[in-house]
Amino acid sequence: MTMISAELSKREIIMNASIKVFAAKGYHSCRTLDISKEAGVAYGSLYQYFKSKDDILSSIYRDNWNFLLQRMDLLNQTEKSPAIRIIKIFDFIFRNYEQNPDLIKVMIMEVPKLNQFYGKEHQELYFRFFSGLAEIIAEGQKKDLLSKDISPIIAAFVIYGAADNTIRQYVYNTDFESMHFPLEEAKNQIINYFIPGYLIKKTGK
Repeated sequence: MTMISAELSKREIIMNASIKVFAAKGYHSCRTLDISKEAGVAYGSLYQYFKSKDDILSSIYRDNWNFLLQRMDLLNQTEKSPAIRIIKIFDFIFRNYEQNPDLIKVMIMEVPKLNQFYGKEHQELYFRFFSGLAEIIAEGQKKDLLSKDISPIIAAFVIYGAADNTIRQYVYNTDFESMHFPLEEAKNQIINYFIPGYLIKKTGK
């Protein structure tokens, strides 16, 4: 193992421990000592990688959005159909929650508590995703595959909002799935019915 990979591995261990602690205790209620104990690293060594608890939470936000942006870039390179790209992006978003519920809980409930949450760096990442999604929608419109009746950027906000608000119900209310329907069914309804129904060009248009 190289020095660089060892450093990255330790950072990842701390990040994973932080997600677990933030999800269980909440950002304001936990201490960096709790994180170092969960990660199994010396308290002082945590500060070799992060300046503060704020820096850790901010890094979780940046890493997660960058990961989604990388996924979008990969799909842009490998998938020709704009419509299928959009479907795969949202399938990835739902699967990310299914596989990493603590991470998404932290992104939704804890990250907004950061003072710098609405700062330029965070918002630029956020809007890069919407701009990229709008570009895919615009491409589909130019190819006469998607409806031209809607603004690409507004469409991007609407379809992401549908997915995001659906996932939030499962995060906010742990009984939501048993009271209503499984997450997998919610994902299928958003991906297979709502998004195509909203975006796909209607016959005769």
